[in-house]
Amino acid sequence: MMNNIWGKQVVEKALSYANHEWYPTERNVMHGKDEMGRYVETPDITWKGEELACGWWKPNEINRGVAYGWGNASSLEEFDKGIADGKPAGNVPEDITRYGSWNTVGVDCSGLLSVCWGLPKKIAAKNIPDIADVIDIVDIRQGDVLAIRSHVMIFKEFIDGEKKSIRIIDSTRSTGKVSQREFLVENLLRQGYCVYRKRQ
Repeated sequence: MMNNIWGKQVVEKALSYANHEWYPTERNVMHGKDEMGRYVETPDITWKGEELACGWWKPNEINRGVAYGWGNASSLEEFDKGIADGKPAGNVPEDITRYGSWNTVGVDCSGLLSVCWGLPKKIAAKNIPDIADVIDIVDIRQGDVLAIRSHVMIFKEFIDGEKKSIRIIDSTRSTGKVSQREFLVENLLRQGYCVYRKRQ
């Protein structure tokens, strides 16, 4: 098997977001409009959306996992500085036709990908085919991603010998943060996910 140093580095970077510990306060909570008139809903424990039940982080406690931020691609350093400066920690709008807020810190799914792939600027999930090629699921390896137009997940590993289940790392509104999750490959393919490998 090929030595896949780059892919391992991608996964390590993604895991650093999933395992990142941070200490927010009430200053990082926001539910309303920012100074530009854009809606912000931080995924803190007080957030109770009509569709999403993803409020999780607690002020004045150590939390694990960088918060989901619609439209964001914060580095860990930018995230920590934003938290220290009192910026809203994440943004989980239920209406994703709205623009994200530049005042929030966090990462959305393509923001996490952009950081982990080392892209010069953030891309949207729908633009992944512009910089990556579709490959067969049997050839997937660390650093590759599974994507549809509206979401992207970084492949970490198969979790069974028959390669029917996988563990991925992503940032999603449904969890409100970067985390590891497990899926049946069959279900993802049925939903229209394709496997992509970054062009070199």
